[in-house]
Amino acid sequence: MTRTHTLKLALALGLAAALTGCKPAADKSAATATAQKIAWREGDVADALAEAKESGKPALLYWGAVWCPPCNQMKSSLFKDAGFIRETQNFIPVYLDGDSKGAQQWGERFGISGYPTVIVLRPDGTEITRISSATMASQLPTLLKTAAGRTTSTDELLAKAKANPASLSADDWQVLDAFDWRDDPKHFKDPQTAVPLLDNLAKAAPQPALQRRFGLLALVVGTDDKGKLAPAEQPKLQPLLTAILANPAEVKANRQELSYDVPTMIAGLSDAKQRDALGKSLIAATDSVYADTSLPIGDRLDSTMAQVKLTAINGKVPPAVLAKVQARAKWADANAKDKMTRQGVIDDAAYLLWDAGDHAGAKKLETAELKRSDQPYYYMSSLSDFAEQDGDKAGAIEWARKAYEASQGPATRVQWATLYSNTVMRDAPDDKAQVAKAANAVVDELGKSPDSYYQRTRKRVTDWGKKLNAWSMAHNGADIVASLRSRMNDVCGKQGAEAQNCRQLIV
Repeated sequence: MTRTHTLKLALALGLAAALTGCKPAADKSAATATAQKIAWREGDVADALAEAKESGKPALLYWGAVWCPPCNQMKSSLFKDAGFIRETQNFIPVYLDGDSKGAQQWGERFGISGYPTVIVLRPDGTEITRISSATMASQLPTLLKTAAGRTTSTDELLAKAKANPASLSADDWQVLDAFDWRDDPKHFKDPQTAVPLLDNLAKAAPQPALQRRFGLLALVVGTDDKGKLAPAEQPKLQPLLTAILANPAEVKANRQELSYDVPTMIAGLSDAKQRDALGKSLIAATDSVYADTSLPIGDRLDSTMAQVKLTAINGKVPPAVLAKVQARAKWADANAKDKMTRQGVIDDAAYLLWDAGDHAGAKKLETAELKRSDQPYYYMSSLSDFAEQDGDKAGAIEWARKAYEASQGPATRVQWATLYSNTVMRDAPDDKAQVAKAANAVVDELGKSPDSYYQRTRKRVTDWGKKLNAWSMAHNGADIVASLRSRMNDVCGKQGAEAQNCRQLIV
């Protein structure tokens, strides 16, 4: 998708104005062309907010990365939706790539970490809402129309919802319905702290379908680190899920949770009959998602995860399910024509094959994509994971190294360096030379990006630092850590306000 910088947009609008009345046919053509794409301002958030203040329009911020599969799925479907594009004309839309200069600092300010995130901002930078990537394109034009006229901030809305859900307006409920409850480190550092609020919203919501939507989100967000429900929460699942699965519109609205989260919750139920009944109903419902041609390829393909997860729990996936997965992976491969769509679906197709037992097919699909993709390092990381799961430790390290060396962009290279280093520490912990080489790669990348130790980068590197210290204690690596600490002191000194936090990485 072509993204237009503020200056280029201003020139284009000025040219169109100059031609008004002279060439009506050309004007009509230009207007049509403009309406076919979003006029993204690229990278300069401060400039976009200044323009928002001058125009009185809110800003629409999209935070993503070129390698990110759900970002590419969003760009290849939602961002090409005519209704969505029209509504963006009521905003100042700005695209912030996670690898652009200062991007991680903006991520820190707005409390955004996961790719993709879409938030609506007042001209002063106050958040109005953040939109879930699972929100359907058919809902978004209306949602954006509502958001464009709102002045209530997210903080104010959440406070109102906590204090008195009965006081919420129809617009408030619409915004809360499409809110990104599962990726909001600004308001819910621990996602489980959102559960009481979601429970209360489920009781107070004005429509039964909305009550069930919030009820399901409360269960999903409240699961343990293995995705299972606490015993006290299990009785809530059957009545809630039975009602949702009986309604095609609700199945479609909750498709992400049904595909990814609900299978594990069902598998964790203590009642075998209940597990079987709900499992069969879930498979039938997710099959209807796959058959829905109005949905993007990625959403349709991912619905297959429900059956794979349910059947894989009992051991080997049955041949009929494997054949189903292979057919759908082949369908996705054949129908994902452009690079953005492929980046959004091929890795998921490979993991479906892998989880269903077709390891050779998964590797073949990922390997073939190395030649097609502009971001082959993403697939190299998956091949590293496959090798590790197969017990090929040397292969896992080699693919992780290749992925790091091929990666592009400062934040991305830091992330892929930590992936490489973590792989070495897991698969060759006694090879101090390899551990040192990979760990130094992380320090190298941090050193190339002064004053960038924010948000995603800080999170990734902090996690890596904990693993490195644990490795050192278990494998007598004090000498390597001492050497890295010396280098880190110099690198961290260039990280501005985050210098001290950076230095605490390696103790």
